[in-house]
Amino acid sequence: MSEKKMRKCDNYAFTLLASSYPYLLIVLVGIGAYYAFNMGKIYQNSLPARLFDSSYIVKDYPIAEPKVVKAVDEAMLKNPTPQLIALGKEKFNTLCAACHGADGKGDGAAGAAMNPKPRNFHSNEGWTNGPDFLNMWKTLQEGIPSKGMAAYGVLPAEERVAMIQYIRTTFMQNAEKLTDADIKKLDDQYQITKGNSQPGTIPVSGAIARITKENDENAKKLASAISALEKNVKNDEGANLFYHSVVDYKTALSFLVENQSWKDGKDAFVKMVNKNIDVNGFKYKLLTMDDNDLEKMFSWLKALL
Repeated sequence: MSEKKMRKCDNYAFTLLASSYPYLLIVLVGIGAYYAFNMGKIYQNSLPARLFDSSYIVKDYPIAEPKVVKAVDEAMLKNPTPQLIALGKEKFNTLCAACHGADGKGDGAAGAAMNPKPRNFHSNEGWTNGPDFLNMWKTLQEGIPSKGMAAYGVLPAEERVAMIQYIRTTFMQNAEKLTDADIKKLDDQYQITKGNSQPGTIPVSGAIARITKENDENAKKLASAISALEKNVKNDEGANLFYHSVVDYKTALSFLVENQSWKDGKDAFVKMVNKNIDVNGFKYKLLTMDDNDLEKMFSWLKALL
């Protein structure tokens, strides 16, 4: 091929490429736009379904009044009646079926997103506390917070016995009847057949809030007392006596705000101050103060705080 023809072919190829460039650019822009508009869907479809991990649930104590738990008849434990089983079924369907399923297979709607899954009572494998009556009672009494299992210690003992007996007789395979030795273990730990008293409980979050509130109230009381002292120290005899009986009046007032037992009387006041005198802001001279002056100072402090 002559040089002239080769040059002509090269020019043709360049012209063809140049003319197709705008179309190629349009195609690339179109692909980019499609990807950009559908990026959320593409990203979403690339992720596997994520189950809620119930092992991270932190259960707090419920609010519960102190109460006396009535004793359970041993007959309920050894030979549950149809009436007891019916009560257990009613309570199970109300309180348990949402997670454990109506048939006790751990396939309830509320437990579908839990990880680990709720207990399948038909299986003998993987019990956290154990499938025997004692450990089932423990589970109802204390719950299993790490697995999302709530405690039902607030329920009457008879209702908890009924729920356990319903589960054991309806769902569990070859559940053994309780022996006298089993009942003795239950009584040793939970006094089921003897009855017992249970203290009240308050949520930890509630206790923290109460302490915080008390601390806030004490801080306000202290600030008010400091202000009153500084205002009246020259005009009030009790305030003046107190001011000259302390190394640091703020420390001393703080000590009295936090420890209210001194209000029981003048002697209780002196005894408490003497016990902590190295750190509570008072001077040793308070211990030798004239009884009349001590009474004036004590009365002023009691009215102030």
